[in-house]
Amino acid sequence: MIQASFSPVCDTCANEIDRLIVAKDYDALTSYVLRQEEKYNDNNDLEYAPIFFYIGTGNSALAHHCHRSVSSDEQGLSVVYRKKALYYFRKAISLLENKGDNHAILLPIYTNYANELDSCGRVIEALRIYRKALSITDSFGMATANYGRALSFYADMVNDPGHYQELHCYAYQVIKKALNIKDANMHAEAVAVFEKQIEDYEKRFNKKTLSSPIVYPEYDLGAYDEKDYRSWCLHNHLFLNPLNDLMVLEPAFAHDPLTITQYTEHVHRDAVGEKNVGNPPKWFAMLNQLKEEFIYARFLCYEGTEKMVETHYADRDVLFSLANYDYVNYSIRLEQLKSAFRISYSLFDQIAFMINEFWCLGIGERQANAYHVFDCKHYPTDNIALTALFWSFNEFKEEYIEGTGASEKELKTLRHALEHKFVQVHEYPTPMNCTLWMIVFTISAKVVSRGIPFVS
Repeated sequence: MIQASFSPVCDTCANEIDRLIVAKDYDALTSYVLRQEEKYNDNNDLEYAPIFFYIGTGNSALAHHCHRSVSSDEQGLSVVYRKKALYYFRKAISLLENKGDNHAILLPIYTNYANELDSCGRVIEALRIYRKALSITDSFGMATANYGRALSFYADMVNDPGHYQELHCYAYQVIKKALNIKDANMHAEAVAVFEKQIEDYEKRFNKKTLSSPIVYPEYDLGAYDEKDYRSWCLHNHLFLNPLNDLMVLEPAFAHDPLTITQYTEHVHRDAVGEKNVGNPPKWFAMLNQLKEEFIYARFLCYEGTEKMVETHYADRDVLFSLANYDYVNYSIRLEQLKSAFRISYSLFDQIAFMINEFWCLGIGERQANAYHVFDCKHYPTDNIALTALFWSFNEFKEEYIEGTGASEKELKTLRHALEHKFVQVHEYPTPMNCTLWMIVFTISAKVVSRGIPFVS
């Protein structure tokens, strides 16, 4: 963990939490962190952001301690502490980002938050947060080195040989760069870990290959509308392409190569011993459908946000009753954003349905949705990708969802209203009209477009 300097009150909290972590006095740490939560949790003033950062740090230490325990009860507590750590890190970030001039303070908070995401398997989201830190400055050694470390882990999960090598080369060069920065935040223990990783790299791969400049082939982004769309996806890191999680943005990354390369299953035989080949495994069709729906939601989000100022030709000469009388906005663009949100949310249910089928969790077809599957006691916990999905869906269970200011209840209500009732986008906030059974929200394009990252 990285420490940062704030006001005397915050430094007192930081020093005490740091002292208890170093002393490994986890009972005292539990009590102290709980007292800080009770004291400060209901405050949303900027001055309390550092306190939330250190409460998150304390909960993170407790989560790691419980995770290492042989006791099943304590291992269960690790999930509770980790949820709290992520929540408080996000709360600190939200307050500081809204202020707009706290870049130096955000550096250690982004880094610790990304470290916590990485610890629970959400390596892709961790890479995104590391990139946010490095967009402030690329001379922050801990963020740079941890970005390389996470990228190295990510590379080992990639099945494409070319991407595997390119990601490892990039990770090696990033960690080498971090060690050359000589950042004061790079304490001796961290330096030793990163130096060991460099040493291991030079044993696994050819050192000359690792150090060589990475040159990517030219890639045609298309013309006009297609080029604009692909550029938008590239800059928002929304391609289903492991290389799109790098700091650099190359046209060669602007496509979606992620797919299954092979799958083997048993061949069943009938009563007389004849092979019953039947249909191909259904998993290919399921994953293809998930991929296509994500791409469609991504495109709708692009159209709805980037072309909001343009009137769609389908909206011309459309007559509305009492148009603008209640300051409601109607347009194809807004319907595209609503659809993008709805599809993105539903992808979690479809992913959960597939997990239930593939891992034979035993949940009935009608109940095999995200809320039942991810909370199932038989949910596989030894698979890093499934662990990442579990923690991704937990974002919907936090009090406030990162970047939206919306609560879990509000997002569920919004989704239900989009599917079964009415959602109006008002130019100005409007009270909920219960008589008409109409759920009314003030939805900005920015808020709705955040539905996409929840499924990456």
